[in-house]
Amino acid sequence: MLTFIGLGLYDERSVTVEGREAIRAADRVFAEFYTSRLVGADVADLDAYHGVEIEVRPREGVERDPGPVLDAATDGDAAFLTAGDTMISTTHTDLRLRAEERGIDTRVIHGVTAQSAASSLTGLQNYRFGKATTLPFPYAHGGDDVPQSVVETIEANRERGLHTVVYLDIKVGTGPTGLDPDHEEYMTADVAAELLAD
Repeated sequence: MLTFIGLGLYDERSVTVEGREAIRAADRVFAEFYTSRLVGADVADLDAYHGVEIEVRPREGVERDPGPVLDAATDGDAAFLTAGDTMISTTHTDLRLRAEERGIDTRVIHGVTAQSAASSLTGLQNYRFGKATTLPFPYAHGGDDVPQSVVETIEANRERGLHTVVYLDIKVGTGPTGLDPDHEEYMTADVAAELLAD
């Protein structure tokens, strides 16, 4: 069995009770934090709280070399953790499909997402949000401004009277000069606002 578990948005306690139980029952626990991370906890906090050893996989280790995760799920119960929800924005459908192709049972235990939190924190109605978009760092898309696709998404939503969730870029392992295993950068709201204002 391969269980995909969303950890929620903040710390080691943000996971659902069902998710916590599945983590503790797993034979091996894997996680990735390149698409998002918990703001209030690190891997050591998660290990200690859940009483398990979590094997953090890099992006390449999930996308190009999923063998260790799939092998663990073939031999026993494996858990795969992400911040937020494993199938919303930090989608891991490819890993799930690969598991299904190998005859491995899968299940998803959902976590709180940035999308649901945006509605709750702002008081804006969830039904009034249009298509979401991601605002990349300028160096990440080869330009020095906001990509036209981001502008078009926001404009299309505004024309329809809808709000837009704009996800802010995360760069781990890749920086302005290319591959850099030590690079870790998270776009902040002030940087995003300045880019969008321009």
